[in-house]
Amino acid sequence: MKITYFRKSKLSKNKVLENLKNFAKENLLDIWGIKEDDNLILIGIYKKDLIENLKRKNPEILSVLPLNVIIIEDEEATKVGLLNPEIFDNISGESISNFFTKMIDAISEAGERKIKKIKIYATTNCPYCKAEKEFLDSKGINYEYNLVDINPLAAQEMIEKTGQYGVPVTEILFDDNEEEYIIGFDKLALEKILSNYKVELDN
Repeated sequence: MKITYFRKSKLSKNKVLENLKNFAKENLLDIWGIKEDDNLILIGIYKKDLIENLKRKNPEILSVLPLNVIIIEDEEATKVGLLNPEIFDNISGESISNFFTKMIDAISEAGERKIKKIKIYATTNCPYCKAEKEFLDSKGINYEYNLVDINPLAAQEMIEKTGQYGVPVTEILFDDNEEEYIIGFDKLALEKILSNYKVELDN
């Protein structure tokens, strides 16, 4: 899991900020501060029900709240993101990530993120690799299956991308060319990704 959730936008940073203000009004979200510095805008956001929930479950996690939305404008694109809200999901028992990832998708006008490719790095005798393969097959999900014990190029690719030597390693490639990696056969993480993002895999 990445520590942040970012999307690229074709909008100016000021238009994204305007979209965020509108989204906040419509979704009971408080903006407590805006700091601008050259090509960057930092916006503090506060969601009361999230704070109350976390305060009951684990008040120590409040040290990373309120959340900050970051808007960065450069020559290539405007990038919009925040700390990955999936970090809070297990603590609160609610799917907080859905709300905030959809907020970033909406204010950046980048649209819903879609899965374009799933690649698994595995070995011939790995029982967890086989279990993941059977799990994806049962859901009718297409994927690329690379056996790193007989394909040294695939092994090198896996290590260069993730620093991992153990398998399985699952690479999720999205339609905006961002990727996410799942280490080991993490069924819950796979189910969450498949349910949160539209799957449009290349054949």
